[in-house]
Amino acid sequence: MKISTLISVALATTAQLTAAAPFAMPDLDPEIANLLGKRSTGDSIEVGGIAQLHRNILKKRAINPANQMDDTNRGWAGGIEAGNDGLEVVNRREIREFYNLQGGRVYDLYILALRRTMDRSGADKNSWWQLAGIHGRPFTSWNNRAPGPLTDLQSPYTNTGYCTHGSTLFPTWHRPYLAYYEEVLWASAYLEINKVKDAKERVLWENALLEFRIPYWDWGLKNAEMPSMVRNSAHTWRFFPNVKNIKDAPPYGNPLYTFFFKAGTYDVGNNFGNDRFRQWRRTLRHPRDDSPGVGDNIGAANTALTSNGNNIRQQVHELLLRSLPQDDNANIISGTPNSGGDPARWGAFSNRVGNSGASVESIHDGIHVWCGGDLGHMSSVPYSSFDPIFFLHHTNVDRLFALYQGINPKNYVTPQRNGGGTYGINPDRTDTSTSYLEPFVKRGGGRLNSNDVKDTRTFGYGYADVPKHLYPNSPTGLRRYVMGRVHTLYGNAAVSSSMRKRDTYDNVTEAIDNSIVDNKYYEWRVDVVADRAALGGSYTVHFFLGKPNRDYKKWIKQPEFVGDYVVFTHSMTDPVGTEVNNEITGSVPLTDAMVYAFGNTNLTSLNPQDAIPFLIRRLRWRVTDSNGVPVRARDVKGLKVSVSISHSTLPTAQVPWTRYGEWTFLTEITRKIGRDGGPDRVGIPNLVSSSSTASPTTTSDSPDYATEAPTSVATTTDAATTEAPTSVAEDVETATPTSTEAAESSAPDASSTSTGDASSPTDD
Repeated sequence: MKISTLISVALATTAQLTAAAPFAMPDLDPEIANLLGKRSTGDSIEVGGIAQLHRNILKKRAINPANQMDDTNRGWAGGIEAGNDGLEVVNRREIREFYNLQGGRVYDLYILALRRTMDRSGADKNSWWQLAGIHGRPFTSWNNRAPGPLTDLQSPYTNTGYCTHGSTLFPTWHRPYLAYYEEVLWASAYLEINKVKDAKERVLWENALLEFRIPYWDWGLKNAEMPSMVRNSAHTWRFFPNVKNIKDAPPYGNPLYTFFFKAGTYDVGNNFGNDRFRQWRRTLRHPRDDSPGVGDNIGAANTALTSNGNNIRQQVHELLLRSLPQDDNANIISGTPNSGGDPARWGAFSNRVGNSGASVESIHDGIHVWCGGDLGHMSSVPYSSFDPIFFLHHTNVDRLFALYQGINPKNYVTPQRNGGGTYGINPDRTDTSTSYLEPFVKRGGGRLNSNDVKDTRTFGYGYADVPKHLYPNSPTGLRRYVMGRVHTLYGNAAVSSSMRKRDTYDNVTEAIDNSIVDNKYYEWRVDVVADRAALGGSYTVHFFLGKPNRDYKKWIKQPEFVGDYVVFTHSMTDPVGTEVNNEITGSVPLTDAMVYAFGNTNLTSLNPQDAIPFLIRRLRWRVTDSNGVPVRARDVKGLKVSVSISHSTLPTAQVPWTRYGEWTFLTEITRKIGRDGGPDRVGIPNLVSSSSTASPTTTSDSPDYATEAPTSVATTTDAATTEAPTSVAEDVETATPTSTEAAESSAPDASSTSTGDASSPTDD
């Protein structure tokens, strides 16, 4: 059977914007002075967005809406809504594209702005020290936005930062945070080119400033490889203000590589903590230990990312295209606007609490730990924002938020209990779309809430993959476009027509053919429920389709490795008198790894009758703690693993994206594997001579996975319980084979899955 060819969607091309004339730059424009705090007091610092700066500082050089441009040119879109006509909306770009914009001039201006911001005194509220500190440490008020009267808090909770992890507000809180960070960098760039005296050169820098937006790093592309722009310790200039010969430009360390803490900024007494971070004078990625003079291991960070590349890409694809109600699918195909939204979809998208499958937060968690390693700044919630890669990472999270909005225009912030609270939100209250996004204040006064930040255009930016200006009166048209882009960017290799062309194994081609019936196939994933506080810090669950290596440090490099589920957290004390739900969820896709297994195992299709016994024999998992040391999976409090399946529809010419079916839990598979993640001993500390093994069962040759009754098996018991002895053979293929089995009922099993609606305590 042939797999449908995807249809590409071409972007409309519009008129070119003419070169701009130079504008007069005073020594310090009042708008910049106010933004940078030169004449602000109290809570007067506002988040207005770069569009406001364009209008007020660049003398309203707004483009005509009829002359707007899309991402094939310079990314402009004008006339966004009544009352805001003419505000410049420029696309944020992927950093590898951004690097070459205007021949590199915009990127060089960005580097200048970063360095200027990092060089500011720690006492400056717009310094890197204070901007990063909004997120977590040093757990103090920013711009006088302290718990108390300004935030209407009666019981301040100050053992954290402002960030809203594990909350329905997770995507919306970061939007004004990034917008304000973008404003500060833009203002810093303005001050840099304010020094340019030559009129012709100034025009070039002015045009670069017009297109200045913070870039994002799309870790769903290029196998999640860390871009060279953040791996290199030095920056090479292509342009530098007032320099005729670029060879005369001063040497610069790369501000995207590391941030150097200024002496005294985190001395004893300023609440920066008392662990390894106090002795390090710069941010680190994958340090080998916690000694004062330790360096980075960028290669290890890149290996952790690329080894999880398929894992990341598939999660993004499924997150954004996961099952829509049938009427929604029909409406998208027919072009009829949808009548409403499903509130449950926002909760499942926005955060890692009380759901099944991946959320934008759970995917985000993995990037943090893969970048930081066991000990680095990115792996610790309160310190992660000091690493410059944090903002590239979170700008991509905001982009995924915008993609979600393009696909689900009716779904937005739904109420959810906030268990732990933040520096600006009281513990144990319900967060809603009107909850304040502290410490951010909107232009003209008043505190920002999620309703205020719904549209990226409010802040003067957009993303090329969500071209709202091309569909001003057609939300359905925008949905179709965005869904097509998501599938094109992150489509599953298992159903890609290119898979056949590049793979010469006859059995692979045959197995793919066997997997597709009536243009449908089965998607597979592992669902994980975890207690975020189980190990007193971040920890990782590693999944394999085969025996883990004897050396746990080689796990992510072995061909059997599938991907990691990461618990990104830190040790903290819960608020007194607050009942906290520590349960979080996520997933690791299996489909791509199973397709690749067609070539070197006896797996013959993705169909349940072939895949279930294969997974029982091959699926394994192991756990490592925040130091990267293995711990026994059954000893990790609250850890539950199950396999889920979705009968999904391949893309067609009419619907050029995957349509996921409802996900069904197959609890039988992981019960047979056992709570240690497999009967083999590799990577299991202090393993006793016995483990749990289920007895073989037999079923019909063609089980109906949706209706088959659960097969009776021996349930895995606690570690202290006496279990049936098994062989200590270490190769998983030597385990007792299990015959073809029926899948479980679609009803989740309490021992393997979890639901709930209470959020976890905020982690920073």
